[in-house]
Formats: sequence, C-alpha cells, structure tokens
Amino acid sequence: MPLGNWNLQWLNHNAQRAYPLADWATKQDVSQSIKLPNSFIVALYFPVHAALNVEPHKFYLQSLGVYQSGFNIAIGYADGSRRPPLVASVNIAVSTHTENRSYALPGSGDFDDSVGKIVIGKLDEALTLPPGQYDFDYEDGALETDAIRPMIRGISSLTVVRGTERSEKLYGDIELVAGNNMRIVASVVGSSYAEITFSAIAGEGLNESCVCEEGQVGVPIRTINGIAPLADGNFRLTGDDCIAVQPIANGLQLSDLCSQPCCGCEELQALVSQIDRFADGVVTLQNFANTLGSEVTQFHQVVLGSRLSDQGCIDC
Repeated sequence: MPLGNWNLQWLNHNAQRAYPLADWATKQDVSQSIKLPNSFIVALYFPVHAALNVEPHKFYLQSLGVYQSGFNIAIGYADGSRRPPLVASVNIAVSTHTENRSYALPGSGDFDDSVGKIVIGKLDEALTLPPGQYDFDYEDGALETDAIRPMIRGISSLTVVRGTERSEKLYGDIELVAGNNMRIVASVVGSSYAEITFSAIAGEGLNESCVCEEGQVGVPIRTINGIAPLADGNFRLTGDDCIAVQPIANGLQLSDLCSQPCCGCEELQALVSQIDRFADGVVTLQNFANTLGSEVTQFHQVVLGSRLSDQGCIDC
C-alpha cells in the first residue's frame, strides 16, 4: 500500500485486516468454534485514567455474544489472574445498525469513569456465526496498543441524583430538556467557555403538574376573607376574653366563654313540663269559653222571647 494513501478510507482498510486487534492475535475463541471476521470491528478507542496504572498492551477482546437481535462485545484486561476484570462492554442492535456506525463504549468496575468509542463495520459475516456466548484469551483477542490512550480532561459521564436515588452513568451525546416550570438557557461567555443556566420560573405557559407517589395535592387555601398569610406562610387565629381557640384532631375548636348556658337539661325539662301544663290549661279555658258563649246566646233568646210575649195588642 502506498505510504501517501495510508489514511485514505481508514475504516474500509481496517475491514480487510485485523485492526484494531493485533496482527498476531488468532481471533478465535477458546473453544475454537468461531473466528472473528475482520469486517466486524473496524476501529476502537478507549481512554484510561492515569491513576489506574495499567499497561496499554494488555487490553483484549474478552467475549463476544452472538444473538438473533444483536451482539454483545466485552473488553477485558489481562492482569494475570484466572478471571481477568471486565473493562468495558457494549450492545449492538442489528435492527438499527448501519455500516461503520460508532457506538459509545462505557467502562465498568475500576474503569467506570471512562467511555470510549467502537466502530462496527458490516454485519454480513458476523451474522453467519452460530448464536452463543464466546470467550477469548489474551492471545486470541489482543488489541493494538494505540487503541488504549490516556484520558484527557473532560466530562466522561453524567449521573442524575434525586434524593437518595442515583441513575446509571449516562454516556455519549446527552440532551438536557427543560421540564415543567423550568427554563434551560445555553450561552457562550466571551470566548473562553460556555455556560448552562437553569431557571425555576412560574408561568409563561408552562404546566403546573406534579407527579406524586400518593396522588396530587389539592388546591391550597391562599386567603381567608381576602387576608393573605404571613411571610412564613402561616395564618394565625387569636382569641380574646370571650373567644377561645383550641386545636383538636384535624381542626380548630372555637368556644364562646361569655355566653355559656345557665341551665342544664334537668332545668330545661322542668320548664318544658310547666309549658305543657299551661298548654293543657289553655285548651280547658278555650272549651269553657265556648260553653259560656253558647249559654249566653241561649239566654239572649229566652229574654228576647219573654219581652215579645209581654206586649199588648195594638188596635189598628
């Protein structure tokens, strides 16, 4: 290959050779069941933190999962132990893959603050492999040294914290989306750096929705007779000499101390009995009055008749 064309169509060149695996790697799994095709992995880059004190030439393809829906690729580190640690892994979905597509390669364990990139070429040859989980030794899947690089300064991942809950690490291209009553503005400060401003606002057409675990809270009391609460949000009810305000379960009890009744139930019952007797007397008196009226009427008739019978004859 001419030296001047070394970087021409880099991924296509890699599809014809072992890279990013080492040239001397066998590319066969430990059971000798499959051999990794050159057109499958065409590029790989993984940053390593300097504090981990690792050797770049000891990273290798640790396992390959072949499934009907896609592939799982795991990268390991040959530290000499019987079970070398897992460094990073990624899932490749057949349904969404396109040739030479780049995928985020998130780290695992001691390498969880690292995120690299892996480029997958054509899947034609890889899809002909028998389905299953295949393991590789260091000699079978050793990676080229230049695939492992020192980690430069930058944001490797984001974690969302909500109270005591923490999300999984987020890698790759991440979008910050404003929710209800929240505004996010990205701006550039001078020519040195950019900043993202989060503003909690009320209104401007945003929804006042609240997703609560035990249902939504009702509309609060904002004023009483047009009187707003104090600055601390409390509303105080104060009694006087005749009005007492006392707390009870789920409420307040208002008592009038100056107008308590002077009679009890027994006195009230005696008064009701007297009123009943008075009502009976009224009925008796009414009957007597009716009888007396009848007798007076009869008396008038008798007197009138006697007066008429005493008159003499009138001569005409």
